Amino acid sequence: MELITGTGNLILLFTLIHFTLGRSFSVLFAILNQMSVFIYFPLALVYDYVQIPVYGILLEQSSKKFFVIRWLSHRTDKVISSLNERPLMKRVMSLGNVGLILLSALPIRGFGILSASIVSFFLKKGRVEGTILLMTGSFIGIFIIMGIAKGVFEIVALF
Repeated sequence: MELITGTGNLILLFTLIHFTLGRSFSVLFAILNQMSVFIYFPLALVYDYVQIPVYGILLEQSSKKFFVIRWLSHRTDKVISSLNERPLMKRVMSLGNVGLILLSALPIRGFGILSASIVSFFLKKGRVEGTILLMTGSFIGIFIIMGIAKGVFEIVALF
């Protein structure tokens, strides 16, 4: 596995995984490849922070009805309607700000920065408040993934 030997290559792969598969997979990749926590933790936070304004701008511009934006708006509506059908999502959203933090923190498919950005937008959270809530969730989410990975490694070490 010469491809994954250098730190630069690890960071590049981490970046690709983070933006394609999400934070859970990228942090797990970093842990499995023994990247320094001082490298992958800030990178994951920065990458999540970069996504928030991108999603926010797309959502704010969706009212202008450009074709691509209209298509994204339609996809967003589909995501929201499917999220609203999930009982866990209803429970999380009934918690208000704490629910928004949990939504961006939980390492479950369908949760994360994109879903939390959409919900934050529809809850009419301001840019600063929404960003703080989502970044708090991202911070907690990284710790959750680290804890799960450590627990799995300890269980595997017993055998």
